[in-house]
Amino acid sequence: IPDGQADCPEANFCAAHKCTRKSTQYNLAFFRFPWAPARCQKWVENCRRVDLEDKTPDQLNKHYRLCAKDFETSMICRTSPYRTVLRDNAIPTIFDLTSHLNNPHSRHRKRIKELSEDKIRTLKQKKKN
Repeated sequence: IPDGQADCPEANFCAAHKCTRKSTQYNLAFFRFPWAPARCQKWVENCRRVDLEDKTPDQLNKHYRLCAKDFETSMICRTSPYRTVLRDNAIPTIFDLTSHLNNPHSRHRKRIKELSEDKIRTLKQKKKN
C-alpha cells in the first residue's frame, strides 16, 4: 500500500468538487497535490473544496489526488504506456461545475433565491390565482 493511503480513503478518489472518479478506474491517471505552496493553493482554489483550504501542502500531497480529467491534455505527458506525469507548471482547470443543473429541483431553488422580494410576492400571488 502506498504511503499514507491505508488510513486515508480520500486518496482513492478524485478531490475535485462533486467528482466521483476512483483511482482504481482502469487507465485513468491520478496526481498528488504539488509541494509548492503557491501552486498547491491554486489547485485547492480551482477544485472548489473549501474543506481543503486549511490543509498544508504536505497534507494535501500525502492524502489527496486529482484525476487526469481535471487537466488540459497539454498539461499531461505520457512518458510511456505505463507512466503519466504532469508538466511542472500544471494547474487543474477542467471541472464539472454544472452537475447541479441536471437536477431540476436545485435549478428551481437557485432561480427563486436570486429573485427580488417583490418578484417572489408576484409569483406567489399568481400561484394562488
